[in-house]
Parts: sequence; C-alpha cells; structure tokens
Amino acid sequence: MSQVKRRLATILSILSGILLSSCGDGKSSAEKFAEERILLIGNNSEPQSLDPHKATAVADGKIISCLLEGLVRPDPKKDGAVLPGTAERWQHNEDATEWIFYLRKDAEWSDGRPVRAQDFAYAYRRMLHPQFGGKYAEMLYPILGAEAYNKGECSWDSVGVQAEDAHTLRLKLSGPTPHLLQLMLHFTWSPIPEHHVEANGGMLDRRSRWAQQDNWVGNGAYIPQQHHFNNFLSVIPNPHYYRRSELQNSGIRFLPIVNGYTETRMYFGGKLHISNNVPPEMIAYAAERAPQDFCRDPYYCTIFYRMNTTRPPLNDARVREALSLAIDRETLVQKVVRNAGTPAYGFTPPGAGFNPVAPEAASMTQAQRLAKAKQLLAEAGYAEGKGFPTLELMTTSRDVQRIMAETIQAMWAESLGIHVEIRSCEWTAYKAAQQSMNYDLSSSSWSGDYLDAATFVELWRGGGGNNNTGWSNSQFDAQLAAAAATGDTQQRMQHLQEAEQIMLREHPIIPLYYSERTYLRSSRHVRGWQPRLLDNFPLDAVEVAP
Repeated sequence: MSQVKRRLATILSILSGILLSSCGDGKSSAEKFAEERILLIGNNSEPQSLDPHKATAVADGKIISCLLEGLVRPDPKKDGAVLPGTAERWQHNEDATEWIFYLRKDAEWSDGRPVRAQDFAYAYRRMLHPQFGGKYAEMLYPILGAEAYNKGECSWDSVGVQAEDAHTLRLKLSGPTPHLLQLMLHFTWSPIPEHHVEANGGMLDRRSRWAQQDNWVGNGAYIPQQHHFNNFLSVIPNPHYYRRSELQNSGIRFLPIVNGYTETRMYFGGKLHISNNVPPEMIAYAAERAPQDFCRDPYYCTIFYRMNTTRPPLNDARVREALSLAIDRETLVQKVVRNAGTPAYGFTPPGAGFNPVAPEAASMTQAQRLAKAKQLLAEAGYAEGKGFPTLELMTTSRDVQRIMAETIQAMWAESLGIHVEIRSCEWTAYKAAQQSMNYDLSSSSWSGDYLDAATFVELWRGGGGNNNTGWSNSQFDAQLAAAAATGDTQQRMQHLQEAEQIMLREHPIIPLYYSERTYLRSSRHVRGWQPRLLDNFPLDAVEVAP
C-alpha cells in the first residue's frame, strides 16, 4: 500500500511541474478556436463507431447525439426535461401503453431527403433484428414484441412499431411506460436513413460504410467534418438541420484523450475548452489553480468490477462475496479517488425516484467484513488463500484504474492471502475482451442511459448485451417483467428494488463507489453550459466566445 502512495506522490510532483511550465507566446488553441466559435472538448476515447446500433461507449454516444436526432431532444435549461425533436408533438393513451408521434415536415437528412416515420421503424427493426446483434437492443424492449423478435421468437409483424404515413409513427408498448420520453433521449432511439443504409450493404451489413465519416448521412444538428485517428473528430453544422439558426457554435472538436493527466495538462496548456475528467491525484491542484473553471458535479454513475461467473473459482458465489467484502471502500474513495464519489455496496445510485435497500455489508465495520470474507473463502475451500488460483484483473490503460487495481490487489493479498495479476489494455482491446468475456475480473463503470433506475437494474438481465458476466437468474428476470407490467410508480420501483437485491445476493459484480464528475470548463470561453446527472448536455446549446 505504501508503494502505491509513493507512486501517487511521484506522479503528482512530475505533473505539477509540467503544468506550471510556460505555454509559450501567442494565442493558445483554445483562444484561436474560440474566435472561430469552435468548441474543443475532451471525449475520453477514440470512438468505436458512429453507427447507433453498434456503438456502446459513452464517448461514441456523445458524438452520435450531435449527428442524429430522435423523436425528442434534451432541454438545455432543465435536467431530465425533454423538448420536441424530430417529432413536433405526441400523445399517448391513459396507461401510456400506446404512443403516437407526429413528425415535423421540415426535418431532412443531411443529403436533403425528408426524414420519414419509416426511417424510425427501419432503425428499430435493424437494432432488434436477431441477425444483427445490436448490443443495446434491450433499450427498445419496452416496445410490444421487441424482446421476442430480438430473440427470434416472432416476426416483425408482431412488433408494436407502425409507420402509418410519412409523418406519423405509432408505438405499442408491452406495458405502461410513462417514462418513455426519458428513454428516447438515448441515441439508440435515433432514426437512420433507410435509403442510404440500403445503398451501402443493407440492414444487416455490420461492415456497412453508411456511418463512416466520409459517407455520413444524418438528421442531427451536425455532420462529421474530419477524423484524425487518436487526434480529433470534428463536426460542423448540418446545412439541412431545421434548427440550424439556433446553434450556439460553428463546430465541435472531440479529442479522444484517455489519460487524465495528459488531458489536464492540455487544458492548462490552452488546448481544451472543456475536459472530460480531472484524475483524483489532480483534483486539489486543479481546484486551487483554476477554482472558477474546476467543476465537481453529481453524476448518475457507478464504478464497479465485473466478475466472469462462468470461470472457477468465480462460479462460486461465496468466493465472489469474499472478494467484495475484502475491499475497503472508504480507503479507496478517500485515498485513491480523493473523495470523487461515495462508497457503494449496492449498484443503482440513489435518486430518480429510487431508494436502494442497503445490503448488510453497508452496516458492518471493515473488520466485520474481513472476518466474514475469510470465513466465506474457507467455506469455499481456500482457507487463508491456500490453493486459490491466480486470477487476472483487467483494466483500461487509464492511470486511475491501474492505481485503483493495484490498491485492491494489495488489499486482497493482505487480507485474504490471494494473488491477482493486473492486465492493462487499451480501450478497443478492453471492450472486445469484456464483450467476449475473455477475462476473470474487469474494471467497469456504468453511467445511466436515462434518468430512471431501470437503466441500472436491467443491465443484469439474463443474456443482456451489456451484462458480460455470464450471470442470470429467472427470479431476477421475473421481477423486471413485473416492473414493466405495472403502471403504478411505487410498485414498479419496489419490483426494481427486489430485482437488485436478488442480484446483489449472488454477487456477479463488486460495487465500489458512486461517482462524481470532476472536470474543467473554461469560464472565459464557454457560455450556456449546465451540469447534467447523465452528462448529456446538448452541445448545440454551448456557446463558445473569444
């Protein structure tokens, strides 16, 4: 543990020296781009795909949300509120099981073709098609018959999606869904241009060029301009966007900066207007150097470890619980992430109408947790760690994840007598390994796709595209089904709470902490920015000024 602390001190010392060094004469990049009203924003990683049916990363979603517009769009003035998007109005029946959306007649694709209700129906069919393999297909499961179609159990004719004409889309849902508009703020509910996709390989071609930067057709506020791998992806206003005159900037550059130290250095070097993340070791420095720019916002996000429950000894729930109990979360939050969050023993963060039931471990002292962890490990046949195989903990290449992994590695060695290797991967390799379940333990995070507890609880649905633990439970899935079937808000939340308790008792994951967002935003150049629990502020509403 002391070795980790020495490493943190060394990193902080080096970076402080770098950040205090001169940036040179003349205008910075931030100043020059501000004069052109172009926003420079850190975006964590190189986008995997601009195709809304293939993308899963938050970094991808931020770009896609600029390039495609769904039926509704987020309100820049109020967190969680929605405004008309491609649909100018909508209506639903009394129990919110049937919705009709009326598309605006001036909505066009960036090639000048009209956006039709059929484009939405085509998009939803593609995402759900059992031969396509959309990782986020579950987002559309509220639609009647969507899950059955996605699993190959019925035809598309049985799914509750109907384009009644070019400007009218009717959706029939499997149960009361009063929060449907919140779901629709996610990029997975966006339309795609049927004519352009069909001209580039068709619905089921996962290698289609339709969504590549040089071949893009979209209906959002922006279109791609340039993409230089591991450097930046830029977007400019879509000349066919119906709200083009309302855009507050003339373009955006997304910079895929994985390393938080590098990003913070770039910000203070005048190369960014908004950063994505201030790493824990730099929080005190950033807050002191630029108190007017440093931001610490609530965030609907949980940091946790996945466990591959198909591999021994992690197929034993006693082993999984022991690993979880042996982690001192208070120390982790205070010493490693520097209070950029709160310790978590559950998975779904409180808020948005959800009050999680605290697991037993939350009320125990750390000494009690350690005693129970040792007892469970002994019951599983590994008393004092003897005979326990070496496991591998996979992380991304971000330094904070590596340091957190080293801290937990030391905790497990000291308290349980077991050894865990750490494998650090670049982002693309990490995502591929996690999705193919080529790992033992995986450093993970989950930020809400919409402001509702279901976006967290439903992640652990059996066979879900983002589950990636091998864990499933029929009682858990039954609670999800019951939650979806009721129109009573209180009963719905109770079913979601009971589902989460089932999952937590079997420990396919190790919750670590509920995260906050720490980042830098230029008080000089950026206007109109508002913090969001989902970090989904509409970038078309951000004004960049000299």
